[in-house]
This record gives sequence, structure tokens and C-alpha cells, in this order.
Amino acid sequence: ILKPVAEGYQKLPGPVQTGTHNFFSNLDDVVVVVNDALQLKVDQFSSDVLRVSVNTVFGAFGLIDMGTPMGLPKHYESFADTLGYWGVGSGPYVVLPFLGPSSVRDAPSLVVDFLLHPVGQVSPGSAALGLTSARAVDTRSELLKTTDIRDDLALDPYIFTRESYYQWRQNRIYDGEPPRVIIEDFEE
Repeated sequence: ILKPVAEGYQKLPGPVQTGTHNFFSNLDDVVVVVNDALQLKVDQFSSDVLRVSVNTVFGAFGLIDMGTPMGLPKHYESFADTLGYWGVGSGPYVVLPFLGPSSVRDAPSLVVDFLLHPVGQVSPGSAALGLTSARAVDTRSELLKTTDIRDDLALDPYIFTRESYYQWRQNRIYDGEPPRVIIEDFEE
């Protein structure tokens, strides 16, 4: 449903798209900070608090990413990552309407992340819905190239998406260094 809207969004001037993306990325960093703390990532927590502060104050409420050039890299953490960090298994793969790939562990985590996200605190509800919709279009536009590649190359798009999702999540949980999986030889 969002694909045609995202394709139209990509026709907007680059600075509009960049500013919109940076704004929502800055708001997302609030969720990242909470999950840094829950995962006991002290250094990353400090960096992310400083990043949110710098981008909010000096980057016009996050429209301009001032943190990255200052050596404050963007991190990605969610409550699903936190649960994985503490050893909660992913469970079966599920595809959520409008939200896409997930798992039994990750799907309920979306509720926690939404409650932590500043957009969820906006009142009236119509303003929150408008911001959530804009954020969804921005996110979907970021995924257009990925889904186009999947559609062009995958023999089975469902399996490709499922396996990619599990690898992506494991990479996030282990900060880019997932444990090596050793497959035992088996006899027939």
C-alpha cells in the first residue's frame, strides 16, 4: 500500500527527504538510548545521549545530522534487540500487515518501542497519526531498492525475506559480530 506513496515521496527534492529522514532518525535515537541502557552499553549510551542532544539543539530539532560529522555515529537498537541481547529466542517468523517481517519475539517489541518513541507522546492523536504516517513513508522509501532487488533476484521472495530478516536481526543483536554457527557433519 505504501509503495506508490514512497515512490512519489522519492520525487521530492533531496533536502526535503534528507531533512525528514534526519528528523525521524533523531526521534528514533530516543528509543535507542533507552535500549542502550537496558543492554548495559554504557559507552554507546553516552554517545547516543550526546548525539540526540547535539542534533536536537544544533541540528534544528534533528533536521540536520550534526552528530555524525562530530564523531557520534548512528546506532540502531530496539526492544527486540534488547530481548535478544538478554537471551530471549526469536520464535517463529511472522509477517505483520503493513509492518512486514517480524518474529514472535520482535512483534510485541514494536508496542514497547512505539510507547517509548516521542511520536507516540504527541497530542492530539491526529498529529501523532500524521507524524507516524510520514515516518512510515520515509521508512518505506528507504526499503524500495531492497525490495526491488529481492523481487528481481530471489527465487522465492518469501524465503529470501525470512532468511534475510533473521540474519539482519541476529546481526543487530550481536552488533555486527554474530557467533559463528558450526554445522556438524551428519550421516545418512
